[in-house]
Amino acid sequence: MFKIEEMNLYKTTDRFLNNYKHLKKSLKRDPTLEEISDIDQLHYNGIEAVNEAILKTKIKENSIVLDIGSGIGGPARYLANKTNSKIYAVELQKSLNDIGSELTLNYELEKNVFHVNADILEYNFNKIKFNNIVSWLALYHIPKRAELLKILYNLLDDKGYMYVEDFYLKKNITNNEKKILAKNFHANHLVRLKTYEEELKNNKFYLLDCTDMSSDWTKFTQKRLLNFKKNYVKHVQINNKNTADNILKFYSLAYDLLSKNIVGGIRYIVKK
Repeated sequence: MFKIEEMNLYKTTDRFLNNYKHLKKSLKRDPTLEEISDIDQLHYNGIEAVNEAILKTKIKENSIVLDIGSGIGGPARYLANKTNSKIYAVELQKSLNDIGSELTLNYELEKNVFHVNADILEYNFNKIKFNNIVSWLALYHIPKRAELLKILYNLLDDKGYMYVEDFYLKKNITNNEKKILAKNFHANHLVRLKTYEEELKNNKFYLLDCTDMSSDWTKFTQKRLLNFKKNYVKHVQINNKNTADNILKFYSLAYDLLSKNIVGGIRYIVKK
């Protein structure tokens, strides 16, 4: 299996702190969590998507939340700040987890956000039960879907909610195309929408809501790509040409996959 660091999006992770420091310098003060959302919300539609999770899965004060594939911790910090919930932010890539921990300390949210550098398939939570599980654009990275769903079901409290935004496969692709997606998009579990829904039901989850986000995400990735191209020189100056080129390649790939109907987007809520 390819390493997630082979994705152009994550080859040069120091760009996150570079971008943060540049924003802080330009503002001449510490940016708010809303102001850094373009930097630390690595999914689509930023804090709007996190607010959707808060609303739809009833995340509130004293909720215990598991965030799978937490990146540099943007959603976890926003959740903690807005709801005063406790979030376990689990991230496989150490460099991302370390940056997340640093930013969480900067915003003095370490009593609410606990960064865990681990593989969700292997980590022992010592009988912790979660009121809510959330994940943005991460589950398709994780192989062994049946094992993953069994683990998540057991981690979720009775009547707990899970909110996920993820990718699914829209058209048949060759084995070679699958290998390319595995390397460049770290797609280790990409299946048809019907199969995706059946997997949830077969693992005892009750599907409350399922929204196809393909059109929305196509527009988002197109706008993101055009904006990055427009500000390409600035990105080179803040980071370097290699970093800017890696991000440009990945943003182009994401838009191509969605606009050519190779992959689609799904947002769903399930209950135990």
